[in-house]
Amino acid sequence: MQAALVLAGFAGVEAIGGTIYARSRPELPEFTAVEGPEGWALAFAWPLRATSVQIAAWNALYPQVVMDLYQGETRIRTLASAENLAAWAGWIDLMVAKCTEWRRATRQQDEGM
Repeated sequence: MQAALVLAGFAGVEAIGGTIYARSRPELPEFTAVEGPEGWALAFAWPLRATSVQIAAWNALYPQVVMDLYQGETRIRTLASAENLAAWAGWIDLMVAKCTEWRRATRQQDEGM
């Protein structure tokens, strides 16, 4: 998996113990790849606590990339395959954009300058 992530263009690919850490873009947090009984599981978390309604809406639109809450943050996860490994960076970008949209929607209208 480590070699496949490098070939797919991911940055900072590093294995520590049984977990591979990598970045879809250098400026974003790391995601993880962990081998399990069903294959390699990819997971990416963003520091936002999405609501149950937001999570349900995401999961209805994108059932192949499950969203949930993990350790207080919004997380997406999927099983890696040759077909979706190249698309994983796009899923991360989509999730970050959606979380940013959700965060901005909660701001007060008079917040800031």
